[in-house]
Amino acid sequence: MKKVLFSTLTALLAVSCASTGNDAVKKSLTNINEELVVIQKSLTDTQMNMEDVQSASGNLQTDVTTNADAIAELRSEIAYLNNEILVLKGNKGATAAPMQDTNSKNVSSTTTSKGSSAPLNNIIILDEKAPAAPKEETPQIVVIEDSGAAKNSLYSYAIELNRQKKYNEARAKFQEFIKKYPKDQLAGNAQYWIGETYYSVNDMNNALKAFQDVISKFPKSNKIPDAMLKIGYVQEKQGKKQDAVATFQDLLKKYPKSKPATLARQKLQTLGT
Repeated sequence: MKKVLFSTLTALLAVSCASTGNDAVKKSLTNINEELVVIQKSLTDTQMNMEDVQSASGNLQTDVTTNADAIAELRSEIAYLNNEILVLKGNKGATAAPMQDTNSKNVSSTTTSKGSSAPLNNIIILDEKAPAAPKEETPQIVVIEDSGAAKNSLYSYAIELNRQKKYNEARAKFQEFIKKYPKDQLAGNAQYWIGETYYSVNDMNNALKAFQDVISKFPKSNKIPDAMLKIGYVQEKQGKKQDAVATFQDLLKKYPKSKPATLARQKLQTLGT
C-alpha cells in the first residue's frame, strides 16, 4: 500500500513539474513576444523620425536655394542702382578742392576773385590714372572717381543688361569695359559675354569669333573652358559636326575636371562618338 501511494505521489509530482516547466516556457515566450512588439514599435517610431528629418532637410535645402536666388537678385539690383547713382552724380557734379588760376592764386569753386558768382559749367571727370586737368582761368570742378568702384559697376551693369535680354546694350558695355580695362582679370569674362550676346540672338558667325577671341586674346582667363564649349556648340549649329567633336575632345583633354568638360562629354555621347 505504501509503495502504491509513493508511486502515485511520484507520478503526480512529475506531472506537476512538467506542467510548471511548460508554464515557464509559455511565460518566457510571451515575454519575448511582448519585447519584440516593443522593439518593432521603437523601430517604426525611429523610421518615422528619420522620414521627418529627411523631409525637414529637403525643405531646408529648398529654402537655402530660394534664399540664394533672392540674394543673387538683390545683388544684381544693387549693382544696377549703384550704376544709376554714379550716373546721377556724374550729371550733377560734386564739390571738390578748388583749382588754381595761371597766377597760382586760390580761386573759389563757387566765386571769382572779385567775389561774384561764376557758372560751374566746366566739369571734368577723371579716374585715378588720368592726367591732371589743364589749368584755366575759369573755375572748374574736378571729380576724382574710384576706378575700382567704377570698374565693378560697369561690369555689373553689363551683366544686368544681359540678364534683362538687352543684348545690344550689354554688348556695348562689355566692349567698353575691355577698352577701359584690357588687362583686368574680368576682361576675358567680358569678352566671353560678348560671345553670349551674339549667341543669344543666333548670330553664330560673330559668336564664334567672340568666343575664339577669349582664347587668343585672354589666354589666362578662367572662361576659356566655357568659351571652348560654346565654340563646339556653335560649330554643331553650323553643321560642322567633325569640328565640334574635335573641339569637345580638346576641351576634355585640356580641362577634364571642369564643368564645361562634363557638358562636352554629354554632347559627344549625343553626337555618337
